Amino acid sequence: MQQRWIDQPASDEDVFDRFLESSSAFLSQHISVILKAGPPLFGFAIFVCYFYRHQFYPSFDLFQFSSLLIAAAAIGFTIIGLLVFALFSPGIWIYHQFLEHKQVKGDLKYSLPYLEDRRGWWVLKLGSLVFLGPFIACTLGLMAVAILAPSLFPVSVVLVPIAITLLFGLFIQIVFKLKPFSFLRYMWAADIGVMIAGLLTTFTLGQSAPIIEGFQIGVWKWAIYAAVALVVPLIAALCAFIFIAGWSAALHFSIFFALMIALYSGLLTTLPEKTVRALGLGNFQAEVILLQRDYCDEQLEHLPLDAACAMNNIHVTWSLGETLILRRDDGRVIQIPSRFVRAIVKPAE
Repeated sequence: MQQRWIDQPASDEDVFDRFLESSSAFLSQHISVILKAGPPLFGFAIFVCYFYRHQFYPSFDLFQFSSLLIAAAAIGFTIIGLLVFALFSPGIWIYHQFLEHKQVKGDLKYSLPYLEDRRGWWVLKLGSLVFLGPFIACTLGLMAVAILAPSLFPVSVVLVPIAITLLFGLFIQIVFKLKPFSFLRYMWAADIGVMIAGLLTTFTLGQSAPIIEGFQIGVWKWAIYAAVALVVPLIAALCAFIFIAGWSAALHFSIFFALMIALYSGLLTTLPEKTVRALGLGNFQAEVILLQRDYCDEQLEHLPLDAACAMNNIHVTWSLGETLILRRDDGRVIQIPSRFVRAIVKPAE
C-alpha cells in the first residue's frame, strides 16, 4: 500500500530552507547591533532622500537632528510594520484556530488523497477555500460598498467579513466533509483575518490610485485596478498559507511582500515626504507666513508679498533650522532666513 503524505518522512532541505536557517541565525547573532544601529540609519536615509529630492541641505542643531532620526525611523517602521502585520496576522488565527484544531485537522487528514497526483489539487482547493477565495470576496465586497455607498463603509468592514466567512465556511465543510458546525469555527477563526486582508487591498488601491490615474492609458487603467484587487489578496493568502512551513517562513514572506506592496503603491517612495509632514517639519501648504516688517522694506519683487508683509497659500518644504525653504507654484524655490519669520499659519487638517 502506498504511504500517505502525512506519514512520509521529511524531504531533504532545499535552497529556501537553507536561506531561512541562515537568515534566522544571522538575526539571532546580530540582533543587538541591528536594534541599535538600524533605527538611526533608517531615519537618516529618510531625511537624506528628502533633502536630495528637494535639492537642499538644512542647517540645524546636531542634538535636534539625532532626535529627529529616531522619530523618523519610528514613523517609517510603523508604516512598514503595519503592512507586515496585515500580511502576517491573518494566517495566525486561521492556521492555529482552524487548520490546527484537533477535530478539523483530523477530518482534513482523513480527506487527504492517497494518490500523489491528486494531492496537489487537494492542497489548491484547501488554500483557495480557506484563504484566497474569502480574501478576494471580502475585497470585492468592501470595494463595492466604498463605491456605491461610502457612508456604509464602516459598517461593511464588520458585516462583509462575517458574511464571507460564513459562506466559505459552509463550502469548506461540504467539500472536505468536516463535522457539522465546523463552518462556525471557521467563521470565528477567519473573520478578523479576512477583514484585515480586505482592508489591506482597499488601502493599496487607495494609495496607488493617484499613480494609476496619472498614466494616460485610457480604459486600461481598469485592468490595473482589477489586477491589484486580485494580486494583493493572492499575496495575503500566500503569506497566510505559508504558516504550514512555520512562523519564520511566514514572517520572511510577509516582510518581502510588504516592501513590494509599499513600493508599488507609492507608500515607500513617498515615505520621506510623509515622514517630514507627520513631524511638522515641512511638506505642507502654509495658509499664511508673516515676516518682519524690516524684511519687506527692501524691494523684494520676486517674493509674493502682500501689503501686510505676508505670503499666502505657499508650500513649505522645510521649516527647521536657520533657513525657511519655500516652493512657489511655478517651481521656483525661496529661501528666507528664519530670524525674519514672525509666524507660520497652517490650515486645519
